[in-house]
Amino acid sequence: MMADNSILIQVSAFSGLIGALLTQCLTGLFAYIGDKRKSDTALKNTYRNKQVDIAENFYFVTGEKMAVVKKNIGYWKNYNNARGEKSLDFLNKEMNKLNSYMDKLDAENWKYNLISLYFDVSLANDPVIESNLRSKEMYMKVLDLTDGIRHALDEEKGDLYELYNKAINEMCAHYEALYHRMAGDLGIVKRGLTKEFGIK
Repeated sequence: MMADNSILIQVSAFSGLIGALLTQCLTGLFAYIGDKRKSDTALKNTYRNKQVDIAENFYFVTGEKMAVVKKNIGYWKNYNNARGEKSLDFLNKEMNKLNSYMDKLDAENWKYNLISLYFDVSLANDPVIESNLRSKEMYMKVLDLTDGIRHALDEEKGDLYELYNKAINEMCAHYEALYHRMAGDLGIVKRGLTKEFGIK
């Protein structure tokens, strides 16, 4: 009888130990799961907040750039008409102001370049560089033709004016295509944010 009590006490003590260990393991597991869930939620919130910050900056800068591009198109189309020296000087000053503002936007808004980390926009870094190079090439061509017209003989000016008009139209078409790509990217960012926040 004494041996049975001793075995019963040992089994009882062993069961208590197993129960305590099991309780400790389950408590640790639940704490780990809870901490992981909190960590994942905090990480998702950080990502979402950064995404919204970058998207807002992108919306502002892209909207401003679209306005500049639209004004540039208007000025170039106006520039393409026959003008006097004073009006051409005015148009040149206005275009220089717009270009300076564009440079300022680029310099002060570094977040703008991070948009492709969060959204699949068409004008990521490489396409923007290509587009800028194309814009500069077209602009240089227009400047060269302008200079050529100033120094050409009267009988040569007709052909040069034709080439000049064609260069202006090509440049305006390039800017208009760029404007539409920018508008498309705004749509991509807006749809991405509304999907992220579950807004329909």
